[in-house]
Amino acid sequence: MIQKKEKQTANVFILTSEWQDSSGINILKFYGISDVLGAVEIKINSNPVFFAEKDVSNDLIKVAFSRKEVELKNFNHKEVDAIYFNTQRDLRTAAEELSSNEIRTYESDIDPCRRFLMERFINAQVKVSGECKQDGKISSFLNPKLEQCTFTPVFLVASIDIETGAHNNLLYSIAVHLSGRKEESKVFIVSEDEKKFSSEISEFKDEKELLIHFNEWFRETDPDIIIGWHVIGFDLMFLENKCNELMIPFDIARANGRVSLRTRKPRGYFASISGRVVIDGPVALRTSFYTFEDYRLETVAQELLAEGKTITPDQDKVEEIERLFKEDKTALAEYNLKDAVLVTDIFNKAGLINLSIRRSQLSGLLMDELGMMTLAFDHFFLPKLHRAGYVAQNVKDLDTSEHAAGGYVMDPVPGIYDDIVVLDFKSLYPSIIQTFKIDPLSNLLSDQDTIETLNGFQFSSTKHFLPEFIDHLIEQRNIARKKNDKPLAQAIKILMNSFYGVMGSFGCRFYNPNLPTAITGTGHRLLLGSKEYLSEKGYDV
Repeated sequence: MIQKKEKQTANVFILTSEWQDSSGINILKFYGISDVLGAVEIKINSNPVFFAEKDVSNDLIKVAFSRKEVELKNFNHKEVDAIYFNTQRDLRTAAEELSSNEIRTYESDIDPCRRFLMERFINAQVKVSGECKQDGKISSFLNPKLEQCTFTPVFLVASIDIETGAHNNLLYSIAVHLSGRKEESKVFIVSEDEKKFSSEISEFKDEKELLIHFNEWFRETDPDIIIGWHVIGFDLMFLENKCNELMIPFDIARANGRVSLRTRKPRGYFASISGRVVIDGPVALRTSFYTFEDYRLETVAQELLAEGKTITPDQDKVEEIERLFKEDKTALAEYNLKDAVLVTDIFNKAGLINLSIRRSQLSGLLMDELGMMTLAFDHFFLPKLHRAGYVAQNVKDLDTSEHAAGGYVMDPVPGIYDDIVVLDFKSLYPSIIQTFKIDPLSNLLSDQDTIETLNGFQFSSTKHFLPEFIDHLIEQRNIARKKNDKPLAQAIKILMNSFYGVMGSFGCRFYNPNLPTAITGTGHRLLLGSKEYLSEKGYDV
């Protein structure tokens, strides 16, 4: 039911973003959770933009556009114009046409939603003011006023686990454990037994009926975050495939939005669900620097929680699940639900949700993008680069003919030693970036107030952004440690340590071999210098 529009103001934590071209207009959509309105959809009418050198003829662009003079240059110091389009499709058509004529465009590969947020310095949190209408379970704004804010909501988290037939590919049951804003347990199971189950177990005559009711319940319950163990590659993909097989929609998104599950080898599985974030347990633990003998649910649960699954490791899991489905569906439901609860408890124990929130607030990446550190660098650096008068190249236009030098590792001297001292340079690479003012702009403008690294690379000592940002991050990390804010301290560590790797990656639009080589080469000199100093003092290194 759509209600009349009313003026509203709300703080919103943005969960997901997407765009669409509709009726000749590019529409940005941001889904999030607010402090007063619950689930929120923010729609923005947008004009996608890229940049081209001033001498590029308008005749080469065959779609509708507008052209604006801007005080910006490319890295060859040539002036560029901003070229705006009605739709993202038109932008891509124009960029491809120019590329076919061997004419470069600049920043034509940037997602319009990401550009919108970064240019306004919005890091997942925004104060929204404007006319709002209630459409079902979601409050929708069109072209509202947006301001930066600080806001951390309490999310509703759904831990999902499914049980299936290993030999017949049948769906047996789905367990969901809710936590956060409320706690609830629910199991959907296929059963024709006449016996009554407990109130948290709902039985259905077949897979189709189960899935229809699960989808309805899920949309009505309306969780913000989905968690699980290999939840994308197994649970969600199985459910999607089963829905397709039974010719019913797998519609678990908000606002009738999209559900996109995909595999990207070798990087794993990815999920894009309108208004909902999916976080996979093993991936989240690895990126949070947790290490285990293996990442099976049983192993991690025993180590973190000192408890495990109801089917013990010495049992044949596949055969036991088959037996329970035939003989004891209540026990199967309990086993299924126990796995879902274990995942919730692991996430709580390891602080994985809070860490994801902090990383999003710090990096500007939305929670379903947190592994994409080159995008985090864009979010931080591009708006500042524009304000310094420059635009960046497309990633596909990188010159990758030169490779950067790697880090230095001393050769060990095998043996058994007494009285060992370990000397560890805290945050070596970030410290080198700070000291020698290393970033893409200082490399571009290296002839201005030059500073030289220990291995002979020159950078500007006054024209840069990354060194100050690292100063700020180190200060914030020290404050976080004093306040015992472990998620924030960890989020800062992850972001700060990513900068060297990003600048040395062919996936970064700012890749230049001078940047990582200056860092690793200076580190090499520092380590060798330290070794020589200690050796002169009579110490074996």
